[in-house]
Amino acid sequence: MKRKPDLQKLIRNFAIEMVVYAILLLIYFFAVLQFLGGLLYNLYENNTTLYAVIGLSLIVAQAVLLETITSYLIRLLHLDRFD
Repeated sequence: MKRKPDLQKLIRNFAIEMVVYAILLLIYFFAVLQFLGGLLYNLYENNTTLYAVIGLSLIVAQAVLLETITSYLIRLLHLDRFD
């Protein structure tokens, strides 16, 4: 018979995951700002269509990358188990 996951552990794991994700998101944001900020600004000024496509591509890439890293860290810390 399966046990229901402990609500306290579930909330703790969720909070830890949010903190990890927020830290990774900040690192990603400042990395993009530092390395691609000037390029993206020039692209915005000169070709808004290409800027939009690249912007959307960066959003999708960010989502996939951060979700992959966060999932790996959660598995590494054994926070995905409720035993």
